Amino acid sequence: MKRFFLMAAAALTGLSLMAQRPQGTTPQRPDVGPRPQQGGRVKVIVDNDLCGDGDGLFHLFHQLLCTSSDVRGVVGAHVGARSQAWGQSSNEGAARNNAEISVGRANEIIDIVGKTGKITVKPGAPGPMVDPKTPIDSEGARLIIEEAKNATPERPLYLLFGGPLTDIASAYLLDPSISKNVILVWIGGQEYPFGHPFPPEHFKGNNLVEYNLRLDVNAAKTVFNDSDIMIWQIPRDVYRQSMYSMAELEEKIIPLGKIGEYLGGKLGSFARMADTYVLGDSPLCLISTLTTTFEPGAAGCFYEVTPAPTIVENGLYDFSKPGRDIIVYRTIDTRLEFGDMESRFRLHAAKEGK
Repeated sequence: MKRFFLMAAAALTGLSLMAQRPQGTTPQRPDVGPRPQQGGRVKVIVDNDLCGDGDGLFHLFHQLLCTSSDVRGVVGAHVGARSQAWGQSSNEGAARNNAEISVGRANEIIDIVGKTGKITVKPGAPGPMVDPKTPIDSEGARLIIEEAKNATPERPLYLLFGGPLTDIASAYLLDPSISKNVILVWIGGQEYPFGHPFPPEHFKGNNLVEYNLRLDVNAAKTVFNDSDIMIWQIPRDVYRQSMYSMAELEEKIIPLGKIGEYLGGKLGSFARMADTYVLGDSPLCLISTLTTTFEPGAAGCFYEVTPAPTIVENGLYDFSKPGRDIIVYRTIDTRLEFGDMESRFRLHAAKEGK
């Protein structure tokens, strides 16, 4: 009888704690929250401006080394039609646009991790959309459509976007039926009212629109305003939490074989202007792949279920015209994110030495 009362008291305590669950940690809604994966495999396409900031290179290495990640393809994204690639090397001079440079870097990374010929790599759009209704028909957009049609709502395709939204916006406009089979995980967009304050320079009116959104405002308008694509957004104030020190980079990453050599060579002097570097694309792997075994989800990351804002002409949010519910992350588990990345890089380097 005593055991019965203890069990009952414990159950009541659990119910009380659930009732007091703080805002932002509410149970996941079935229509917008993580879906269970059959067989423990997560099907993903990575779409990133690998020609740009080096954080995408870190993420792609990490994603490809995760054993539960079924990478169905990589799409090389642009950083603007007229922008120069960061750290462009002499062998990239023949590329017609910076999306093709992204493709070249994706193939280099795939070779280093020993998956040559096993991952499909296609170029995305060479630049931003001219308006929210006109898609850019690229090989990358067609790859997204093809893989989305092979997915289902029960086993969706996770679209891991670390740059502009051009290719998913275009894929949706070319075939809107794909939306039911995909989850868009996007690194991009500025802060929400419930998030952290703007960085200090933003109070002066500078960079109010976040970089990845600014690369293609028309594509963001398509995805947020006109589509029914499920969005999991990691906005600027959250992806900036993925800070890695340059001392950690020199000690933990650069000595690690071919991966360390490649990343150290690509970062260049721009990344070394400060003592830290934001590996802002790394949450893509954390949220999509480094999830709990049962009731899959990124348990160490907290989010808000909120109506999607309307993206207006200049790229800012308009909250007076709320759209469908989306997930917006508020915090990320950087211990797991970086600890797992370092360990996988280290284990891969050890295999190279054998």
